[in-house]
Amino acid sequence: MPFDYNMMFHDGTTITADISPTSETRTSGSKVLDVRSTPAKGMAVVLAVGADLAEASDTLQVTIEECATVDGTYVEVARFPLLTKGTGMPGTYIRRFDSNKQFIRAKIDITDADAGSDFTVASVYILLAFHPFINL
Repeated sequence: MPFDYNMMFHDGTTITADISPTSETRTSGSKVLDVRSTPAKGMAVVLAVGADLAEASDTLQVTIEECATVDGTYVEVARFPLLTKGTGMPGTYIRRFDSNKQFIRAKIDITDADAGSDFTVASVYILLAFHPFINL
């Protein structure tokens, strides 16, 4: 594993449905991260997508959300661009955010445009980093 597994929102597991983690235990490749609170200059999230979507009309939307409790009501703090087949995939994206909450998650929303329950995208990694490291 080339990345720090403890700082991964999503670990590359193939995505076939929406993922909204509410636990620090990894399920379907995703989990909530306990960050206590972010540093004064904030943090960054890196979205690395290593494969394209299977079908032209399918979409992938990743948002970063914060919450005071691991299983409470999450609020969006950052949003990545909406990804579709052939537009920005494969690719890497970075979003910075500040938070005073203890728990952060990556919410993954997919749209299977033909409603055939055949959505799939592989090699998606979502990683937490301190933004001075990213040199933005």
